[in-house]
Amino acid sequence: MAKQQLMKAILIEPGKEPEIIRLPAGHGEHEEAIRDVLEGNYGAVEFFEIQPGISLFILVNDLAAVLGMKPNRRFPEPDREQIIYGKAIFMAAYNGADESQEGTLDMSEETCLMFMEQIKLHFEACRGDEEPRPEDTLYYDEDEEGNQVPYRWVECLAKPERLPEPLLAGRVKFYRGEVREYMEIGGRFFKKVTVYTPGSKLN
Repeated sequence: MAKQQLMKAILIEPGKEPEIIRLPAGHGEHEEAIRDVLEGNYGAVEFFEIQPGISLFILVNDLAAVLGMKPNRRFPEPDREQIIYGKAIFMAAYNGADESQEGTLDMSEETCLMFMEQIKLHFEACRGDEEPRPEDTLYYDEDEEGNQVPYRWVECLAKPERLPEPLLAGRVKFYRGEVREYMEIGGRFFKKVTVYTPGSKLN
């Protein structure tokens, strides 16, 4: 039996120091392991270019603020008002500059240790009582005319009745009812509520 290939990344958890973790490098196992660590579906933000074609990315649960995950660390200036909620993974990956190369990359232990020191220096740890800003829980759809339609996921007090068959997307189930759309994650249900902002188009 072939030995599982692993790659190194950096994990930061609320209230803890950064640490090196090892994730499966195989395509399907890789994504599932990241979802396991981050406790759900995730999104990635390019943080900075390590060398031409390769960048350090930050992976976070893309519903962390909605799910009420603990505040972790603040981004460096000028984005200090932005907070990472829940766990985050820092990893090296191709950044799309060369279309023939894609995917994540293993980092040496020395590189991980260097980045861990930089994270501790530049990502201020949260106190633990910070609350999401209104914009942290705002998401956007696009209407037929290409206008952005803002909305929020609001947790339901009880499981909605008469739900249709779900559409599976990673760790999330979406239900499109006749009147409203719902989302289920980890046994919790959320309803999609349109939000009107100063930039919203009024009918």
